[in-house]
Amino acid sequence: MKIKLNEALALVMTAATLVGCATADTAKDKMTSTTASAESKAPYAKPGFYTSLDKDGRLWVFKEGSDEHKAYKEKGKPAKQVRRIGAGPQGQTLISTEMDHINAYLIAKPGFYTSLDKDGRLWVFEEGSDDHKAYKEKGKPAKQVRRIGAGPQGQTLISTDMAHIDAYLAD
Repeated sequence: MKIKLNEALALVMTAATLVGCATADTAKDKMTSTTASAESKAPYAKPGFYTSLDKDGRLWVFKEGSDEHKAYKEKGKPAKQVRRIGAGPQGQTLISTEMDHINAYLIAKPGFYTSLDKDGRLWVFEEGSDDHKAYKEKGKPAKQVRRIGAGPQGQTLISTDMAHIDAYLAD
């Protein structure tokens, strides 16, 4: 009786393992994509970006509505690819056709205007603020505050008010 019980238990365990593996493979093969919006709950969704998680856990990133985004949706993975390994929100590798798409995605945060200057510093303003409007109309302001190395990729953050930087850094 003991032998038959052990054999039955072994069969059940094997079947459970096989079912679990089949389920994991099926889920892994599915690609999920989101056109991000401020209301989106996906941990990698950001307004203005289209993201697609591939079967290997890499995150494709395109500016929403860009030619590259349209081509990806119509034809699939492009031949030209740039990657930033481990830089994604959950440690995913980020892939796109342009490094500018990846950089813009990494610094974007809902409710904030962000802009990388030619020296790699990150300008941050709360969207719609007077400082944001003045920056867009007149360019870099005379009054500047900085937080060196505090940006998402170690960039220096610059704004007209430390409150903008603090709000950007707060989660």
